[in-house]
Amino acid sequence: MRLTYPGLKLYIYSLSLVLSLGWAASAKGELIELSFQSGDKTLTYQSQGQDQNVVLLLGGGPGFSSWNLTPIQQHLATNYRVLRMDMRGIGQNKQQEAVPRDLINQWIKDIDRLRQHEQAAQFILIGHSWGALMAQLYAREHPHRIQRLILLNPVDPNLSAMQNLVERIDTKARQAGLISQNSDEFELSFDSPTIETVIQHQLTRVLPTYFYDIQQGQEYAKQFGTDDFNMAINHAGWQAYQNQPIQAELLQTLAQNRAISLITCQQDLLMPESLQAYQAILPKLHSQVLQQCAHFPWEEQPKAFYDALDLALTREAEVDDYSDLTPQERAWLLDDSELNELVSALDNLVVETRFLPPFDLTEHYYMTNQIELNHESLSTGWAKLTQCHYNLDPVARLQIVYHPEHTKNLSILEDKAIDLSWVENKSIQMNGLQKGAKICVRADTYALTPQANGYKVERGPFMRKFLDGYYPLHVELKISWPDLPLKVSNLIPSPQTGVEMNLSDQSLNARYWFRGELRPQINFSEAP
Repeated sequence: MRLTYPGLKLYIYSLSLVLSLGWAASAKGELIELSFQSGDKTLTYQSQGQDQNVVLLLGGGPGFSSWNLTPIQQHLATNYRVLRMDMRGIGQNKQQEAVPRDLINQWIKDIDRLRQHEQAAQFILIGHSWGALMAQLYAREHPHRIQRLILLNPVDPNLSAMQNLVERIDTKARQAGLISQNSDEFELSFDSPTIETVIQHQLTRVLPTYFYDIQQGQEYAKQFGTDDFNMAINHAGWQAYQNQPIQAELLQTLAQNRAISLITCQQDLLMPESLQAYQAILPKLHSQVLQQCAHFPWEEQPKAFYDALDLALTREAEVDDYSDLTPQERAWLLDDSELNELVSALDNLVVETRFLPPFDLTEHYYMTNQIELNHESLSTGWAKLTQCHYNLDPVARLQIVYHPEHTKNLSILEDKAIDLSWVENKSIQMNGLQKGAKICVRADTYALTPQANGYKVERGPFMRKFLDGYYPLHVELKISWPDLPLKVSNLIPSPQTGVEMNLSDQSLNARYWFRGELRPQINFSEAP
């Protein structure tokens, strides 16, 4: 079965589901380390929180480790799934080769591979300093994969804020006594005995100048080691960017479809040139300027910074007309034909299932299925289905399309907060859905399949899909077999976090919380 409305596809095939909007946050959980394969390399990243909205934090440099963004990750993990990754060649993902080939394009590929691995339809990209440019570089290649952009103390696309940066650092370092007034120590050559010496110089004499309070900056710098900065990556990154800079037209086009926000500090070394450059490109840019902080506001002014960040995350973009999608992607979103071809494709597609801690269902979509097996089911496979959809999205029109060969005698039992609903062939049509909309249907469904040592009920795939990304979903599956000689012999998947089972002699109640595609299977043997 499939649910659709313009701009979003929702499928329920063989009583399977794909939906796309709204999911409640669970507890932020622990920070965990994960890995994925990108090309010939295994890359490590950190994850915290659970939500349909996935945030990716992009750190500065280029060439700096991203661990210093951990406080931001922890703050956001209450309401979002938040990812943080050292880019290839840096920190935890340092490789044997000094500089990855085709650096920026490789980083873009790695980010999108991470998105695919996470089964995320889109990223909320939050980039700090250089990371703001990295976010825009990714958006240039994958604009429809961006839910919103938040730029923290960003470098501007034209690098105008970089023109006097060295002189500003030098002046501030001398004023703070990091180097003597008459010394040329700041002009440390890259022909120094070791790269470690150069990096240590950057950490002890340069990094503190990026703080409003130099003393706080000195304490902050002590947390970094020479492995946290890759000098070769830094130079290669800037050179690669200058060969393929962000153009103003990209941001102007992107801003028509995605919310873009900027948060900076009045005393940042990149100010005021950076802010002025962005405002020249985007006159309506949503920007917030904080006081008494420089380049690391979450360290210097945490309350003001997190208030600004939370505000930026709630700002709405202009109405998305999908003009940034390719013709093929737009056709996929808006075309509801070719159901049989879709069914065939889903039969041959298996996607990893990620089970999630149970989340709140008060305001967000979920579905329940109740299947009643009877004596006729043993010979024909057909059973009675009652299916309910809760908290459907408030849209003008929505349809639920069922598998044509696995469904018959479809009828509506009840609806709520829906102006009009009716059965049309093997589909349920709805107009005028309001918040909290609900509909329950009744049908005959092909459910029970004979096998070597008994029977099986196999459902799915259940999923909530947008393009090649997946949103979290909760599905409840109840199966009853009163007075039938059946006994459950095996459950796939088995009980675990995100899978709850309540089994009796004549019924099963299974509840699943997951992201990706779920194909539950219940095997029965003949009871004595």
